[in-house]
Amino acid sequence: QGMSYLAAMLLLTMDTFQAFVALCNLLHSHYFLSFFAMDMLQIRIRFAVFEHFFEKQLPDLFATFESLGVTTDTYLLNWLMTLFSKSLPVDLTTRLWDNYLLNGESFMIRSALGVLKWLSQTFVDLPFEELMVTLTHLHDQDCIDEDELFDCIAAIKVTEEEFAATLGKKKEEMEAAFSKELSVGSSFYW
Repeated sequence: QGMSYLAAMLLLTMDTFQAFVALCNLLHSHYFLSFFAMDMLQIRIRFAVFEHFFEKQLPDLFATFESLGVTTDTYLLNWLMTLFSKSLPVDLTTRLWDNYLLNGESFMIRSALGVLKWLSQTFVDLPFEELMVTLTHLHDQDCIDEDELFDCIAAIKVTEEEFAATLGKKKEEMEAAFSKELSVGSSFYW
């Protein structure tokens, strides 16, 4: 699904063996293994963390998405699985990757929120269908101003400590809910 985009980005900057080693290391860090294994509990935990910060950082846009029925899974999985390499131009993606490798997983949450903030004016009067096309086809935007986008990302205030605390809290809540569902004997679906 998204692994080929990661591999392609790595192959742009290194030889085949180095790209393979880097891909293996990348896949065994943060959330990637859970995402590529389609571990729905871990994916939902990451979505819950994102939604927590989305509601906190961009409350008006969050409310708009809620009222239109736009769910996180329709766009965020693709963005995070590919580190935006499927969604944004290569030059922007490499800058995002540099920051992700330097700052960690919390930077990807900030990036996703920054993209939403950057597009928020575009979303104002869009009907559901057009909004979904915009979210899933970021690369089709007429003019992506790199500095403007990174200013929006910088405006999203999520510290590593906040991210880690929220991740821990959501993980605990969702694992408890999962255990409860299993103990009752019902099937647990997302």
